[in-house]
Amino acid sequence: MNKLMTVVAASVCAVSFSAVAFADADVSQEKLTKAEAEAVEEEEAEIFEAGVDIDFFSAYVWRNAVQTDEPVIEPCVWFDLTYFEPFWIGFYVWQNYDLTSRRHECLKGGLTETDYEVHLGATAWANEDETMSLDLEIGHDWFVNHQVKSAYREDYKNTAELYLKATFNNEFVNVYGQASWMYDDFGSFKQGMHYELGFNKEIDVLAPFELPEDTLILGLDWNLNFGDSRYLYFLYGGVYDGEDADGEETYRNPDAGIGGTTVKAYLTWNIT
Repeated sequence: MNKLMTVVAASVCAVSFSAVAFADADVSQEKLTKAEAEAVEEEEAEIFEAGVDIDFFSAYVWRNAVQTDEPVIEPCVWFDLTYFEPFWIGFYVWQNYDLTSRRHECLKGGLTETDYEVHLGATAWANEDETMSLDLEIGHDWFVNHQVKSAYREDYKNTAELYLKATFNNEFVNVYGQASWMYDDFGSFKQGMHYELGFNKEIDVLAPFELPEDTLILGLDWNLNFGDSRYLYFLYGGVYDGEDADGEETYRNPDAGIGGTTVKAYLTWNIT
């Protein structure tokens, strides 16, 4: 089997609704100056955050594989808790809704996937003015597939993934890298590794107009990623290798993995 390489470009328009909740301050506000009280409130506000993101995509592209080549909508509910700095813990529930019936795998507007993630992160390093920092994160995802059997595939599965991620944040561009180990929820030994390196840049479009910070964000994300042959086998099946002694079809690992690059442009409107 020839080495599979896929190059995908996708554009996205995203709308995000965010709400922030914070714990009661431990310090009496009456004994503080106005500036000190505002600083305490800001610090307390960072302890717990919760939000709802609603994204509209021209296509659902995941790791160079086009899952849906028509518009989709992807809502996400997330929570972040930062109690013992520099550590934080987060959880989110994400879903993908196919807005078309092009693939004939779900009804128009049908739910195709639900993801659950829990992660633990920490800021490993930051300079004095915090214009640069290095964040480390470990997390676990559960992918629940809602697609029905189609004419060309009968083995849609629920899967899980453990990942390690590092992000270098700075004023110019954020650089991130991630290694993921995907495995079967049902204890199968089929598993695979996936590696990703990318760059992300966001610009506050309305900053020159002195409007609230990060109201309208224009972003660009580029990544280069590769999955080994076990990863390719696990997600898309193996190479047909004839029949065994009992007449059952057998499959083997592909001769190579799958890799490529993805470019994503997006526009985000934040309401807090």
